[in-house]
Amino acid sequence: MKRFACIMSVALVALAPIVTAKAIDDRAIVTDFVDRFYTKHDVAGAFAAHVAPDYIQHNPGLPDGPKAAVDALAPMFARPDSRFEVKHLLIDGDLALVHLFGQGKPGTPGAAVADLYRLKGGKVVEHWDVLQLIEPGSDPMAMAPAAPAAKDATTRNRAAFDRFIALLFGKGDVDGAYRQFVASDLIQHNSRMGQGRDAAIAAIKGLRSAPGATFAVQRTLVDGDLAAVHYRGKLSVEDRGAAVVEIFRFDKGRIVEHWDMFQPAPETSRNAHPMF
Repeated sequence: MKRFACIMSVALVALAPIVTAKAIDDRAIVTDFVDRFYTKHDVAGAFAAHVAPDYIQHNPGLPDGPKAAVDALAPMFARPDSRFEVKHLLIDGDLALVHLFGQGKPGTPGAAVADLYRLKGGKVVEHWDVLQLIEPGSDPMAMAPAAPAAKDATTRNRAAFDRFIALLFGKGDVDGAYRQFVASDLIQHNSRMGQGRDAAIAAIKGLRSAPGATFAVQRTLVDGDLAAVHYRGKLSVEDRGAAVVEIFRFDKGRIVEHWDMFQPAPETSRNAHPMF
């Protein structure tokens, strides 16, 4: 009996890491964090529950650590007339992207925002963001009606998105990437581009033709019918560059809708690793 108990103890110890790993549900953690933070405006509660003490911050206006973020954001979110409306939420492995409309002060046009988070051990450990002020008269947060994603959408769309990114960023083949993977009637939410695939191709080829232009992918996410890429874009060798997040919606294997946010890298930063 004693020998059996010893064997069982060893077996349980061996299985413990597997059980622990399965018990961590990043999607549930992110969903609760987003609900507390953006919907209920409980910044302090969201950070206390889900953010690690060694939180790495890439927003150039803030130092590392959760306290600095809470101190900066809690007063803004506490205003009764502030608006923070989540439009899309992508969760892919240990990464999450929150696409939202943010308006800290009434009477201002607000901003299109992409907040990116990395999780480790069930805690948010790193944050990047891209904020773009909304131009008066534009509606970059609009969305076309879309059916719910199929159960196998993530797997199918990840394969297509990986090939799209490889062509567009790896080979610089704008025509090949867009004509193979993007619908001709692309719905465009960038107010600087016209509607449709051909207008997007022309605009992107114009940017990429600048001498010294580079576009370095930092990370990608795919979740259901949504996919996103976070990259550093530079239009010249001397350019400090900008952080860009592009979000795409797939339908039947092709990209049919597009949103993006763009924020130039600043000259100074309050942390040692801004933007990227």
